[in-house]
Amino acid sequence: MRNQNIPKKILHWYDNNKRVLPWRKQVSKKKTEYFTLVSEFMLQQTQVKTVIPYFNNFINKIPNLKKLANVKETRLMKCWEGLGYYSRARNLKKTAKKIISEFNNNLPSTIEELKTLPGIGDYTSRAIMAIVFNKPIIPLDGNVERILKRVFYLKNEKETSKESLIKKKFFFGKSNRSSDYAQAIMEIGALVCKPANPLCFECPISKNCRSFKKNDFEITSKNKFNKIKYFEANIYQNQNKYLLIKNSKFKFLNNLLIFPMKEVEKNKFNTSLNKKINIKMSNMDMKIILNKKNKLIKIKNSYLVDKKNIKDLILPSFTKKIFNSVSNYL
Repeated sequence: MRNQNIPKKILHWYDNNKRVLPWRKQVSKKKTEYFTLVSEFMLQQTQVKTVIPYFNNFINKIPNLKKLANVKETRLMKCWEGLGYYSRARNLKKTAKKIISEFNNNLPSTIEELKTLPGIGDYTSRAIMAIVFNKPIIPLDGNVERILKRVFYLKNEKETSKESLIKKKFFFGKSNRSSDYAQAIMEIGALVCKPANPLCFECPISKNCRSFKKNDFEITSKNKFNKIKYFEANIYQNQNKYLLIKNSKFKFLNNLLIFPMKEVEKNKFNTSLNKKINIKMSNMDMKIILNKKNKLIKIKNSYLVDKKNIKDLILPSFTKKIFNSVSNYL
């Protein structure tokens, strides 16, 4: 099924339709390495359109690897605030320090070495190899997977396994523009071969696509349901000030300020007569009981925070959402 013209078709489409993204700017090799490193960390678990303003702000505040390695954690977290998955930011700083100390300030140029860096796994290492070092590698992200499933009309679980899809990558062939080519394939998946309502008549490889010929574009994928978790949050309030604690309980919000809260059973949530709110996170749906407490108490690692000052604090997005809900509910 491989066609010699496929790389040519895909790159022609890319040259005429690619998005203008800040990490794709024509800059020095050193800046390309840094821009790619930062963007790939941000793009883990986060969509491109969300990342763009955060990337621009991050680069303005922390413009190179040395500054990243030496940045204070409070400033780093402030630059990352709102993106979530804060462990990515901490791993990014650890990676910067390791690149400087162990790789002479140069981004490692092999998959094996890249995977020794904190926060870099199989996909990110391959993306860096392709984009930065122009290696003939097609990273297998969700966009590439979707193209392969449609091109080969793959439906059952065995056919759509990661191992099976890796073997199908031969379809794309190779190009001496490996960096552009890897990005071009992912770009087609993002802009044309979309999960719903694909734009097949704009696709440069539709004639090579079995799903297009069958007029059947439904993608078989594993169902990914957000977990539903139930919490009870205590809102200790004194006039306009609220008590927050430094989190040590929930791993995904390590050391960030949250309302005192604990996970509860579904039955307790359903039977509670107190006010409740729902907050959708990228990895879970949080259903939270709000317990208003008029009397402040002493809690270890707690802070009194004035609501008007929350924009100046490093807070997880869901803490801010609770703040916004408090005035409406309590």
